[in-house]
Amino acid sequence: MSEKIKISKRHLLSKKEIKEVRDQILKEYPNLPMEWDKVEIAVYQDISFYLDNNFPCIVKKGDLIFPTLLCLLKRDNSWMNGVIIDRGATNAVSRGADLMLPGIKGVRGEFKEKSIIAAYDQDKGVPVMIGRSLYNSKEISDLIKQKAKGKAIENLHYSGDLIWKISVSL
Repeated sequence: MSEKIKISKRHLLSKKEIKEVRDQILKEYPNLPMEWDKVEIAVYQDISFYLDNNFPCIVKKGDLIFPTLLCLLKRDNSWMNGVIIDRGATNAVSRGADLMLPGIKGVRGEFKEKSIIAAYDQDKGVPVMIGRSLYNSKEISDLIKQKAKGKAIENLHYSGDLIWKISVSL
């Protein structure tokens, strides 16, 4: 991206706004590592970022709300359910590809179909993608055992994408 990213709006949220946002986000992510005392919103086109003490933790794009990879990498990711993926899958999702079943080596935690989850690199243990699961965790485990093929997780956010570039620039 050669052009400079221009945030159209950035401001601190009031205590009332923080409570509303916190209640909404904690329903989905009850263990999200945020302090909630100084929360800002930064907007770029149709993407809103919620910053916790100047750190981009949550992104809202359309009707989806999910943690930034930066938050999972720099704060804590032990609370985020997901899948463990091999090197080939890590390379593919890091270029924006959806995650296919053959690249998944295991499941971390339990989740429902259409849940927002992370994909963790098998070798390094770090999150490399945030996505929306097309199956629940048990189904994915069963499909792995069956050596099934096909798409398993829709890629929503990965290192190097627009959300990442904005996150590191805030």
